Amino acid sequence: MFVGIDVGGANTKIATADGFVDSLYAPLWKDKECLYDVLTEVNQKFGTEIEAVGAVMTGELSDCFETKREGVLHIKHALSATFEAPKFLDVNCTFKESSEVDRAPLSFAATNWLASSKLIAEQYQDVVFVDIGSTTTDVIPIVGGKIKAQRTDLERLKSGELIYSGILRTNIVALLKNVYIGEQGEECDVSSELFAITADAYLVLGNITKDDYGCGSPNSYAFVGRENDEKSRVSAMRRISRVVCSDLEEIGEDGAVNIAEQVKSAQVDELSASLRSLKEKYGLEMVVAAGIGDFVVKEAADSVNIRFLSLSSSYGKNIAATFPAFAVAKLLEKNL
Repeated sequence: MFVGIDVGGANTKIATADGFVDSLYAPLWKDKECLYDVLTEVNQKFGTEIEAVGAVMTGELSDCFETKREGVLHIKHALSATFEAPKFLDVNCTFKESSEVDRAPLSFAATNWLASSKLIAEQYQDVVFVDIGSTTTDVIPIVGGKIKAQRTDLERLKSGELIYSGILRTNIVALLKNVYIGEQGEECDVSSELFAITADAYLVLGNITKDDYGCGSPNSYAFVGRENDEKSRVSAMRRISRVVCSDLEEIGEDGAVNIAEQVKSAQVDELSASLRSLKEKYGLEMVVAAGIGDFVVKEAADSVNIRFLSLSSSYGKNIAATFPAFAVAKLLEKNL
């Protein structure tokens, strides 16, 4: 059995080359040692069936680490302490031993999108690959089977190939500097507090379910012992109402829904701009989408008149939602 592991700052995702996938909550910024517990759980689950383990990561950016270098080495150590001779994918899409990570840690930082892009590039020659997850959106041009994106997150942020917003964990005021409310559509500034996240907007709009709300809400501390209430539609609308220093009594359900719709429009518009730029630069006419937010990708692709294909249609929803881990497992299987 070939196992792929994608260590993020909030979730560690697991996949096997034959299609098993799972996502385990492991908030490194709260307790970086929790990664050892999660990986031990995975090792115990598969045991002697494991032939090889491949890994990618983004969790090195967690603010529990002073530097990305420290984060990479911590993640490497946790994997090496748990599994026998794990392989690590570097920025050149090559699997390396743990000793190579020690020599050049930054060559292994933020590599999860590269695993996905490498696998997609082997299947589709000329596409924009988009993976929109809980926290970020990767927008990767693939031309002639070659990945054309920059190789560091800093450079991808500059080029529009990394959009730092996602379907669950993004503070909605990072997307909206103001909103339009009321029957007259009056412009209103927003509070800069962390009152509501994109998961609240998409729960209210029906794009995700309570089960898809895979993170704590901004006021989860108020729902200890009654977590089902925390992730109800009405609780999400209350949080959204606070973004305009209001409450649900004042702006009503229609007002909360209207703000949620503006959140979605902002994400669609930002992604549309990136797709339009890459379409013009490389002449690409197709988008291949992974991640839990492919519904946003579909709207963005339609807006710029580019063909859309969701990987959930060929791989299923669960694999598409954890595609980097699955891609690592498949690449490792092929490599070995």
